[in-house]
Amino acid sequence: MSLDRFEQRRRSDRRRRLLRWGIGLLVVVLVVGGTWLVAFSSTLAVRSVEVHGVRTLTTKQVEARAEVPVGRPLARLDTVAIEERVSRIARVQSVQVDRSWPHTVSITVTERRPVAWIRQDGRIRVVDRYGVDYRTVRRAPRGLVEVTVGSFDARKRQQALEESAAVVDQLRREQPRLARVLRSVSADTKDSVTLGLTKRRTVVWGSADKFDDKAAVLRALLEIRASRYDVSAPEQPTTKK
Repeated sequence: MSLDRFEQRRRSDRRRRLLRWGIGLLVVVLVVGGTWLVAFSSTLAVRSVEVHGVRTLTTKQVEARAEVPVGRPLARLDTVAIEERVSRIARVQSVQVDRSWPHTVSITVTERRPVAWIRQDGRIRVVDRYGVDYRTVRRAPRGLVEVTVGSFDARKRQQALEESAAVVDQLRREQPRLARVLRSVSADTKDSVTLGLTKRRTVVWGSADKFDDKAAVLRALLEIRASRYDVSAPEQPTTKK
């Protein structure tokens, strides 16, 4: 190999090394610059908050509880902490917080929906389908039935309320004809849900289990004139005049 060719190859290898070094440096600069731009600069910072899904709550109520840090880069926003704060609102069933680039935080709220009401310490409290009493109202809501729980044990009382609310919710959603004649619900335990119907009729329902079987049996039993119907064991229903 001639000296000239050797020198050319040496210069070529040097250029390739410099090119690789330059590309590597450029990548580092881009990564560092991009990280700073996204995570530390105000270029992609929070400037606005959007609230979706509110019905009885107001946007201001949700925003006040959310405490979204306006001006903080979206990438560094703690969405879990915001969700936890909003979820503490009693009327909120669930909440989701999303980043909407480049400058917006989106808060989507699902509010609890009442299915019944209870009297508690002289107040009227609405209850959702999970048995959560979450709001005090001035008068009994129209279209909702009262649930009476007889137990004084806190755990048993809550279980009875949850089962009662579950039964009422299913009746409203899946058996509207039965729901229209429902006037009250009572329970001492989770397995003793009792329905009060029109014409002073009583239905021993039991727990919320086997809903479809119980509903089908009850529809048939209501053709029989009686004051008391027991479908707690749907395979062995009974009636009492």
